Amino acid sequence: MKVLAVVLLVLALLVLWRMMFMGYRGRALRQRRDLPRPIGSRDWKGLRDPVEGVYVSTTDAENALDRIAAHGLGSRSAVQIGFVDEGIGLLRQGARSFVVPLADVVGIGHGPGMVGKWIGKEKGLIVLRWKLGDRVVDTGVKPRHPAEGAAFAEQVEELVRNRKNTNPGGAQ
Repeated sequence: MKVLAVVLLVLALLVLWRMMFMGYRGRALRQRRDLPRPIGSRDWKGLRDPVEGVYVSTTDAENALDRIAAHGLGSRSAVQIGFVDEGIGLLRQGARSFVVPLADVVGIGHGPGMVGKWIGKEKGLIVLRWKLGDRVVDTGVKPRHPAEGAAFAEQVEELVRNRKNTNPGGAQ
């Protein structure tokens, strides 16, 4: 009787896991139709001022629980975030690296967490807000060294501020 109970429990867990996987895959396929693929960099060796950390995920800016699964943006990985000629580069290990063009950056801030990682500290994550096609998204990175993350965020804030000052109408 105990063996049967264990077998049924294992089967139920496998079915549940399969349903979750199919749901996530379906979400990625639906989002892939609506969202363009982020650009890559031609020169990852030129990554300037890199900050090491953990790429947490990318979510919809209006709904923090809506993870963007398309194009690998929802999967957690080790990352180096820094500057490349095309914009802000996220060089990921074991996942697709991508670039956020500076013209698409809406802002940057800090947060205690997001879907996939909750730290609880007020400034535990760097949260980069940017435009992916017509949609505004948030990308979270937990820096390995918080001081480096804060310095990187200040650099991005300065770039956004300078862009707004040179282009007060907001046209990109």
